[in-house]
Amino acid sequence: MKKRFSGFLAGCVTSAAILVLGTTVLAAGGRVSFNFANVALDGETKITAGADITAPNGQQVPSSILYTDETGGKTNYLPVRTISELLGVEIGYDSATKTVLLGEQDAASQGTYWQRTVDGASFTYASQRPADPYTAPPVWRPAWLPEGWALSEVSGGTARASCRYRSEAGTVTASCAYPDGGSFGASLRQEESVQNVRQVTVQGCSADLYTEENKAYLVWEGEDGILFWLSASGISAEDLVKMAQSMQPDTTELPAYRLSWVPAGYSWYEHAVLGDAAQETWLGPDTSLTLLYASEPVEVPEGTPDDAEVNGIEARYWGAEEPYESDGSMTVNGETVEGNRTEVNGVTITTGTIVGLNSDGVNVLAWEDPDTGLFFRLHGTVGKSTLLRIAEDIQD
Repeated sequence: MKKRFSGFLAGCVTSAAILVLGTTVLAAGGRVSFNFANVALDGETKITAGADITAPNGQQVPSSILYTDETGGKTNYLPVRTISELLGVEIGYDSATKTVLLGEQDAASQGTYWQRTVDGASFTYASQRPADPYTAPPVWRPAWLPEGWALSEVSGGTARASCRYRSEAGTVTASCAYPDGGSFGASLRQEESVQNVRQVTVQGCSADLYTEENKAYLVWEGEDGILFWLSASGISAEDLVKMAQSMQPDTTELPAYRLSWVPAGYSWYEHAVLGDAAQETWLGPDTSLTLLYASEPVEVPEGTPDDAEVNGIEARYWGAEEPYESDGSMTVNGETVEGNRTEVNGVTITTGTIVGLNSDGVNVLAWEDPDTGLFFRLHGTVGKSTLLRIAEDIQD
């Protein structure tokens, strides 16, 4: 599998730009002059002496550098990108290994399941599709959280899983995936934030730590080709690394609780079980119903809740400030259809909005079962009495 690396040595370009304070400067044991030479390819002048070139970030940088040593010997240097463009050779830079990449890069030769590529301020980790598909995701969860953080939601598929944690300050999403042919990627504001990636050690593995303002990404490949991808905001780099260090396989088996009663118009959407946490979601005429239960505390809304009771167990209820408003319709092929289901060419289409815990119009019911020690949270846009009825009919 060939991978194209199209990043640029912006860090080197920036350094060069800083040096351009005059046409000649002193260097250790010699002199450095800029824009001294013409550059020709196959007899045709491509760069004229005295002219700068424009770097990808828009800066004007020297087109050539002439170094004159103590004995009068002269050596001309050209920017690597200029050479690559003149010769038609692909160029890139892997800041993780501080390696200039010329020509096509054979991903397999790098010896890992996941290959990192950089394009300006964007970075991607991609894998090849396996010969045999995976049937269950890797389930790794952090055993340590900073004070004030709690589990917010979980999701999973056949080869990847993720869990999200929240605090008043921010969010951390911890994802792990087998090399299934998919990829993870993100973009930062500045190219320098990607090129200046820090190398840290997580569980004996080299990990890439990207930081920019209030945002951070921590990525590494572990055993069995599992990629760990932690995206975060509102947490220090030190705590994020500590959280990553505590990641461990979760082999807990929870009871398979299900919503046995839901209001008319709701249909089952998904059920994700990730070790000691599980989440089930149903889609309704407008929005969703979501049940999250885990052996650890789960995120609940801020503010003072009302007292409630679920099958004799003390519970807490947070009502939305304003009720959810919807016109109860959806658009299919440019036409408005009442409700959230319609049939197109013999195929039933169901639409709906999956609402988060802090979405407008969402009501929340939470309780802890003293017999199992499990924490439950049920949220949706239905009213309090409906949430209570759903909760009292939950079965395993």
